[in-house]
Amino acid sequence: MATRASSIKLKDLSTAIDRAVASSGKKIPGDWIMGRMIREALANQINTAAVARSITRDMGPSMPGFKLTPKVITAGGITTMGFIAREIDVINR
Repeated sequence: MATRASSIKLKDLSTAIDRAVASSGKKIPGDWIMGRMIREALANQINTAAVARSITRDMGPSMPGFKLTPKVITAGGITTMGFIAREIDVINR
């Protein structure tokens, strides 16, 4: 468990998440999702898929080494619009 806040580089985020998952005592393979969370009522008024595609397109150049896939997830009254990021070297293994 972390005892104080710290900053990490974007390229190290996946490894940091893997360490946090491992500290739970479980091995859970997977990728991570980033995006904007909004209330479901607002999400019903906009084209969330288009927003997710736009976020993915705009973030792609700043995340070399990652394959980004647009994604919209709604659960518990919250909608997350953004992308799933997967490291390219993991894809090629």
